Amino acid sequence: MHPCRTLIASSLLLVSCAAVTPAQTSTAPPKPGPEARKLAAFVGEWTIEGSLPAGAMGSSGGKTTGTASCEWVSEKFGVFCRENVPFPGGGDLTDVYMVAYDETAKNYFFTQVSAGGVIWTGRGKVNGDTWVWMVDSTEDGKPIHFRFTEKFTSPDSYDFKNEVGESADSMKVMMDGKETRTKTSATRPAVKN
Repeated sequence: MHPCRTLIASSLLLVSCAAVTPAQTSTAPPKPGPEARKLAAFVGEWTIEGSLPAGAMGSSGGKTTGTASCEWVSEKFGVFCRENVPFPGGGDLTDVYMVAYDETAKNYFFTQVSAGGVIWTGRGKVNGDTWVWMVDSTEDGKPIHFRFTEKFTSPDSYDFKNEVGESADSMKVMMDGKETRTKTSATRPAVKN
């Protein structure tokens, strides 16, 4: 064998081994932690039964029934939902939103975009069977605060209350009611609170 060819063959073998080694020692992709897995509580198809006081969100007030559909996204690090709720007296609340657990802030994050172009972002916490989401925003140049409370009464049902006010102490009910899961995802893991 020619020494030059032996050197080239040896060099190629060394480069090939070096290229393979990192692939063999690479770590597995991260998996969602227990906090992110708690979002399974929201995955599925939902029926929304709500009640609005007169004037809330421009409605005449009264009862309404809507739907929501939520699914896992981003390798189960987040949940993406679509929601449609008709308002008594005209108009619909049609929006999409995504929720995820923020490891750095140690709380939940959501962002919501409505068909009217309103964008809300907020933070949430869970305590046992109750989730509380807070949004600080502005409307017509004034501060406005939203609080969304969801209390699970069973694995497939929760009572909710949406409140709004200029401060945390001045909040009034904008809508309250109940959501019931009508269809679960085949991959939805059991939820333990």
